[in-house]
Amino acid sequence: MIQKYTHDGSKLLQQIGKKGVFDTSDGTTKGTPLNSNAARFTSPASIHVDRQNGDIYVADGESRNGNSRVMVLDANGNFLRQWRIEGMDSVHCMEIADDGAVYVCNRYGDQIRLYDKMGNLKKTFDYPWKPVTVPADGKIKESGGATVALALSRDAALTFVFVVNQNNSRIDVVERQTGKILSSLGEIGNLPGQFNQPHSVAVDSQSNLYVVENRGRRIHKFKPVSQYE
Repeated sequence: MIQKYTHDGSKLLQQIGKKGVFDTSDGTTKGTPLNSNAARFTSPASIHVDRQNGDIYVADGESRNGNSRVMVLDANGNFLRQWRIEGMDSVHCMEIADDGAVYVCNRYGDQIRLYDKMGNLKKTFDYPWKPVTVPADGKIKESGGATVALALSRDAALTFVFVVNQNNSRIDVVERQTGKILSSLGEIGNLPGQFNQPHSVAVDSQSNLYVVENRGRRIHKFKPVSQYE
């Protein structure tokens, strides 16, 4: 389900979906995913509110055995439309730029896909990765993904995309228009500035970068050392 609270978290303002009721054939996690045209979810992983009209965009695809889509609701939580994300095991993150571009993470496919607000695919950016430590048998085992979460820079042009590369325990800095990786920060570890399973990323109005870990149970804050222009 999705919940909306006041800024201090003290009051629940809105709830979409019901706790423990999944959009599946039997309403449980064991049922067949339905991808219904209704405000029900299996595993919502990311959310974005369109500031132009209040529409709510939901990436419903955390589970590899659940729904695989982006759903659009109005500000009251009523279903408007959805688009299925074919060929993706995990529709894990989603962000909308000021120009209407919708960025969606193909977590286990190591891709970022670019759509318009109606769900038309415009571009696909691939991000092949190299394991931090190559297994002795040379076979790369299942990983957390090279495109787990993303956030846009806060300059006027939204120049950069900050992408959580969980496979390499780092944040990749991507040029938004071209999809090219320009630089990266972080490495595997538990010291400040190192990551133990990074999972989320955000940028505030002062361009500070925040990275949240799962296993490390920490939040890192990075200050920009120069302006974007």
